[in-house]
Amino acid sequence: MINPVRYFAACIIVALTPAGYTAQDAIPIYQIAEAQGTFLQIPLTHDIYTYSRQQGLQDVEIWDAENNSLPYRLISLAPSVENRNPPEMTTPLVFFPVAEDASPDTLRKLHSTQVKVQGDKVKVVTSDRTLDKNTPEFYLIDVSRLDHDLAGIKIDWVTQDHNQYLELEIEATANLQHWLPLGKFTLVKISQQNQSLVRNRIKINIPKKDYEFLRLKILRGADNLHITEVTGVKKADLVPAIPPARENWSITGTLAKIQNTVYLPGAHEKNHVVQAWEYIRNESTPIQTIAIDFGTQTYGDSATVFSRTTENQPWQLQHQGIWFNAQIGSEWQKSDPVNIYPNRDKYWRIELNASPQKSLSPTLVVGWQPVQLQMIGNGKSPYRLVINRGKNPSLHRDQVFTNIIAQSSPQWVHANLIPLGVPIESVAVKATINWKQWLFWVVLILAVGVLLAFSVKLLKQVSDKNVT
Repeated sequence: MINPVRYFAACIIVALTPAGYTAQDAIPIYQIAEAQGTFLQIPLTHDIYTYSRQQGLQDVEIWDAENNSLPYRLISLAPSVENRNPPEMTTPLVFFPVAEDASPDTLRKLHSTQVKVQGDKVKVVTSDRTLDKNTPEFYLIDVSRLDHDLAGIKIDWVTQDHNQYLELEIEATANLQHWLPLGKFTLVKISQQNQSLVRNRIKINIPKKDYEFLRLKILRGADNLHITEVTGVKKADLVPAIPPARENWSITGTLAKIQNTVYLPGAHEKNHVVQAWEYIRNESTPIQTIAIDFGTQTYGDSATVFSRTTENQPWQLQHQGIWFNAQIGSEWQKSDPVNIYPNRDKYWRIELNASPQKSLSPTLVVGWQPVQLQMIGNGKSPYRLVINRGKNPSLHRDQVFTNIIAQSSPQWVHANLIPLGVPIESVAVKATINWKQWLFWVVLILAVGVLLAFSVKLLKQVSDKNVT
């Protein structure tokens, strides 16, 4: 007869046996384009993370034509902190609001009397007109006494609803007779809910002593405009650092089922209505910037962005602030991308202020700092980039690579990846039927049946003995 104890022990052994998950050990995903040289440098795009699920791409290998694994390392080409700009140097500029019918003679009088003007709040009265009207024809900016080139002008003004956006035109003159157009520009200054968004700088190249005055015409937002300050920025201090070469891509979302905010810090009520959309990423790239693209739809209000790793986790706040998208003249002005800590979350949510305006359809734009792959070839091409999940990753890959090239002076040759069109599903780990698990449950049921049989027999024997 079957020993129930032995059956139960057998069930435990089966249950502790590793589950039956299998995966194709290695699959070539890309081929490396032919390049002349031994030391190759290859840019990677975010698509690599649709195949690799390792944060450091530890499951990536480089194989030659004979399936030998070649040494490689990953590097970032982001600029160092030392490349950042020093604090900019600025110079206050004297400016005058000029009446509609002011003549060149009147402007020359301004030029001759400007030395008596203190500060930038100017009221000059001549025999012709008072020059500080509520809506002047233009503003005259004096640059005649500057001893350096200008690379930009900053304009500050008192913001009201009708002049949050300014569209303007700038001209220059050396004789107050002939004016040279320097371009049209748009400025933005939004203040809302104790937050602000300001773009008040004009990039412009003005060599010293080339011009005496600039003429600033307000094409939009001039009504009751009160300009408080005009500042010149020195050219030498506007040399930008090399920005990181980021790769951006868009994710289309769907209208969220829950249109109440999921962000409830203290004062917010649970029934706070918003306009919400949710997004799902198909890759696990560690993104570092997020932005909202409204296309040609106007928006200027608060925006909140959340993310989470799984559908069952609570939403985590990633950004909250003012976001805008507005057409100024023929151009669209929009908020800059927001930096976040490297994030691999799959699920995202955008909440906008609910309003009676037409329904929006924002797109989530994410970006990351791409990395470069450096490899050492052996002449046995074609080389291939492979996703290998059949072995543990090397913990000393970079150190081995560094030791190999320590005695060389490598000249890195640029190469590209050629996609092999491998479906993502073929790389994913797939679960097979776990026969051991099925056997566990069968044996467990049989063991329970045997135990019940023994119990019934034992009870019957005890009952018969009591009767006798």
